[in-house]
Amino acid sequence: MDRNVWHGLSENIWVNLLWFQLLWWLSILQTDSARWPVLLLLVAHLLMHRHLFTEALVITACGCLGFIVDSFLTLLGFFRFSPDTLLPPFWLFLLWLGFAATLRQGLKYFVGRWYLAMLSGAVAGAATYFAAAELGAVTLGWSDVESVLLLAAIWALMFPGLLWLSHSLGRRYV
Repeated sequence: MDRNVWHGLSENIWVNLLWFQLLWWLSILQTDSARWPVLLLLVAHLLMHRHLFTEALVITACGCLGFIVDSFLTLLGFFRFSPDTLLPPFWLFLLWLGFAATLRQGLKYFVGRWYLAMLSGAVAGAATYFAAAELGAVTLGWSDVESVLLLAAIWALMFPGLLWLSHSLGRRYV
């Protein structure tokens, strides 16, 4: 099949957001068992992107930054994935890469709308972790009130920061 049919498909807002929903549900419901399907989804995203190098750079930089924050929270005992691990599992790293792949496509509306990005990050970021906890992918080590306040504060800064980083890198290398 002609590659041009697929070229740029992962940049479509709706394709990108639906793709991420599939990746999120796979990751949260299947955790470690979803490694290979999620890796394939990430590779497919890159192969269907017009700016493969730039997108790979953005995904790597933003995904690693998010994973570092979650690793720090895990070391503090805020996130618990299993009793015998100090760091978050690999599936969470892949999920971060998937989220990073939405920043220049599905979530680009928020670029330049920094207060809206802060508010959306605070609400949606906290809600996403609570949903993951309800589905058994993670345990929150603090009370619900403490967890909401901490996650909302982190995501109010993290979401606009990741948007800014992704679009700065994207402009620089395209």
